[in-house]
Amino acid sequence: MEKKKFYLILISLSIVTIIWGLNVIMIKYLSGIFPVVQLSAWRISMAALCLLIFTYSKWKPGIKKLTLSAWGLIFLVGFTSIFLHQLLISQGLRFTSGSAGSLILGLNPLTTSLLAMVLLGDQFNLKRFIGIGLGFTGVLIVVGHPGSAGTDPVKGNLIVFLSMLAYVSGGLLIKQAVKQASVFQVTTFSHMFGALLLLIMWFLFPVEPSVYHANLFAFGVMVFSGCIATALCTSWWNMAISEIGPSKTTLFLNVMPISSLFFAALFLNEKIHLYHALALLLIVAGIYLGLSRQKGTALPAKSISINKAL
Repeated sequence: MEKKKFYLILISLSIVTIIWGLNVIMIKYLSGIFPVVQLSAWRISMAALCLLIFTYSKWKPGIKKLTLSAWGLIFLVGFTSIFLHQLLISQGLRFTSGSAGSLILGLNPLTTSLLAMVLLGDQFNLKRFIGIGLGFTGVLIVVGHPGSAGTDPVKGNLIVFLSMLAYVSGGLLIKQAVKQASVFQVTTFSHMFGALLLLIMWFLFPVEPSVYHANLFAFGVMVFSGCIATALCTSWWNMAISEIGPSKTTLFLNVMPISSLFFAALFLNEKIHLYHALALLLIVAGIYLGLSRQKGTALPAKSISINKAL
């Protein structure tokens, strides 16, 4: 690969993870304006539509004919990592701070690594095990800290933690789904299933008022969150994995919690405390150790390609 192309990929990955960090703050902001189900339904519907257009224009040659079992796996991915995840994260961020939520979501790759060892038989690695311990310690500091901002921070932190678990559960299903479908099909149709479930829930359980005090700026933030942060950035992430592999790509996830802390202080006027810094240090150190693998144990590129989008 040419150096110029390689550096462009690294720059694009940096932009992606910075935007994903900002996306947590945008969801926190939007959750105070829109009802949870409505917010999730609209955001993910926008993302699904953009992904559908992108997949059938850019990656049409790689599209496969899907079997019933493939559709079933993709539906489960959409149910867990899109439908449940979006409902829980939007609800959790109503009660806790954006900075705390971003640190909890930063545990995603370590939780995936732990569950892969327990459920999928991934080889045990002492460095990974220590890294997982460090990461969970960092999150526990945030989850249980009485000084966290928010109306009910402990409740909110726990809900965000559950949203992260839902997302990781879907990520584990992806490893099986991509054996029967292209990664872009899994990405697109899982978002479409998630959007459909959210829209059904919105129609079945309407809330009053349907929009609280939304303005053009709020709708603009929602469009950016759905079309750019979720759809476009997911596509960039997928393309980077196909070019430089999962091990190098995943290291950029360390940028996300740092980005969220910065944007939380900048846009939400949230104070960054010493325990935030300590938690961040433990999580980043844990991710660094947790992503280290013995020779021959790296995950296939397709298995983690949509494991981080919000």
